[in-house]
Amino acid sequence: MKHIILFLMISVSSLLIISCSELESNLEPPPVINTHSQDILNTASADFHGNLIRQSNWDMSMCKQCHGISYDGGLAKSSCFSCHNNPAGPENCSTCHGSELSPAPPRDLNGNTSTTDRGVGAHQVHLAGNSNGKTLSCAECHTVPASLNTAGHLDSDNKAEVMMSNYLANLNTNGASTTEYDPTVSLFVPNPIYNSSDQSCSNTYCHGYFKNGNLNNKMIWTSQTSTACGSCHGDVTKPTPNERALPKNITEGGTHPNLLACYVCHEDVVDENLKIINFSKHIDGRLNLFGNDIEY
Repeated sequence: MKHIILFLMISVSSLLIISCSELESNLEPPPVINTHSQDILNTASADFHGNLIRQSNWDMSMCKQCHGISYDGGLAKSSCFSCHNNPAGPENCSTCHGSELSPAPPRDLNGNTSTTDRGVGAHQVHLAGNSNGKTLSCAECHTVPASLNTAGHLDSDNKAEVMMSNYLANLNTNGASTTEYDPTVSLFVPNPIYNSSDQSCSNTYCHGYFKNGNLNNKMIWTSQTSTACGSCHGDVTKPTPNERALPKNITEGGTHPNLLACYVCHEDVVDENLKIINFSKHIDGRLNLFGNDIEY
């Protein structure tokens, strides 16, 4: 009897050992968790996390796998908000372009800051205030996405679409109603155009498409040498500042009086030295005359 019990014990032990051995050999190896290199926070390194996100076409879903769906720590127990502390954290507009002061460049998607770079250009001249006119919103030229993943925001070409579908760019102060060139009023109907080939902006109210203005004026996005008086109204080739600022008068086919002292009629906007004294009343869609704003 003892021999039988001993035999059974040995048999069961052998089966357990064999079964456990087979079970162990069939187990999937544990997943390998890759951690970031030590240069993940080094902006000068190719391993900087901003570069990695750029290479993935700005897809931040991979970040959420470890840092949590809200970037507040997750499995890694490391919150992205320790650095990205603006609203929406890493998905804030200024994370990819612009700065904490403005979501618009300088600092485009490639890190450029020069106004001669296409992604930078004249953004801040339009948005941050200047000596020529009122500030504009991003929506004047672009369709502003509600969030990072709004349809049409992230796409394969990484270029911002210049729609110019807002109020000022399309303002028509000449009364044209056709879609063709009208020789009776010497103008084209509003059709604001951004030409990506030569980076020019034309047919916009903001740059001369108004009564007695330079209707065919083209502004170059990456060149800010053409913003003086005369590029939108007047004639940049004239010898004096006042002559350069004078809108098209009767002798030139316009209707503006041949008066060089701008401040006499537009005292709320400009002083006797042609300095703009109220930016909000210049390039605002209205004609300020003798202290009154007149709708075109």
